[in-house]
Amino acid sequence: MNKIILMSALLSASVLTSQALAHHDGTDHDGHHANHDMHAKSDRAPSTEKGTENLRIEDCWIRLLPNVAPSGGFFVLHNQDKSEPVVLKGIETESFGMSMLHETSEKNGMSAMAMVPDVTVEPGQSLSFKPGSYHAMLEKPVADLKVGQQITVHFELGTGKKMPVQCTLKSPGARKFSDQ
Repeated sequence: MNKIILMSALLSASVLTSQALAHHDGTDHDGHHANHDMHAKSDRAPSTEKGTENLRIEDCWIRLLPNVAPSGGFFVLHNQDKSEPVVLKGIETESFGMSMLHETSEKNGMSAMAMVPDVTVEPGQSLSFKPGSYHAMLEKPVADLKVGQQITVHFELGTGKKMPVQCTLKSPGARKFSDQ
């Protein structure tokens, strides 16, 4: 009986580790073949526009991966201003030592991730940060983080304002906000 339990635990650990290391084996968040350079810079210059602070942020969650792989941050940005864009310059949290905004794109059947300097949400529009699209990458966890825990993430806007938002830590298998 103990051998069966041990084998099940080892199999589960193996599956979680392979999911956690997906960034490092040439696949992206969804398992598609990806450009391995996770920190490649975008060709796009940073926005010079400050934008508005009239922003609502919903469904913030972080796919918590083991320390060997970056965790992914996902959320929905709603620009509630009808005349000015919102410019998101970045996110930061005391729970991780480093965070970056990234965009996943596809060219010639290959998926690639690149760091972007900022993201603009047009007036009256919404933008979802989700696996396979825009997302945040969080590295260097500084605390003993646990699935189910809430952490505060500060969203830095083009105006300089930092908006605090509570984000839920989810399991490595999570693919959307409603997943555990």
